[in-house]
Amino acid sequence: MMRELAYNYFSNLNPKQQDQAYEAINSLIDKGFITHEDQNKNMECLRLTQLGYDNLYQNSRDVSDIEKMIMREFEKQNSRPGNVLAIKNLNFGLVQNLNPVEIERFEPAINNLIDKELITYEKNGLECIRLTERGYETLY
Repeated sequence: MMRELAYNYFSNLNPKQQDQAYEAINSLIDKGFITHEDQNKNMECLRLTQLGYDNLYQNSRDVSDIEKMIMREFEKQNSRPGNVLAIKNLNFGLVQNLNPVEIERFEPAINNLIDKELITYEKNGLECIRLTERGYETLY
């Protein structure tokens, strides 16, 4: 099973660790978290199932937690009403620390903050979010 994995990864393990790794993989397959696919003689892979994905990210932050994280970014900069955060800066900072489920929740979090009138979204050259007076009062 898994010639490529055995060659690239398992070769760095001692025999006991190799046995444990195979046992762990088989356990994940038995639980339905991953599948082993052998599409052709040169291509084998382990594929994460939906059950595995859901289990892996079961402790993800919810939309309200991500809203708080976004507002903390304003707080870190001692922002006042009208100050902005560039979306590209959020993408290269905050978003990089989110897992895939949380990334899916990022846009809804932005939209919720807009709906609550804590921020506005602007795309006049620089795509950014702007702290409103209400956002400022809520933040501090």
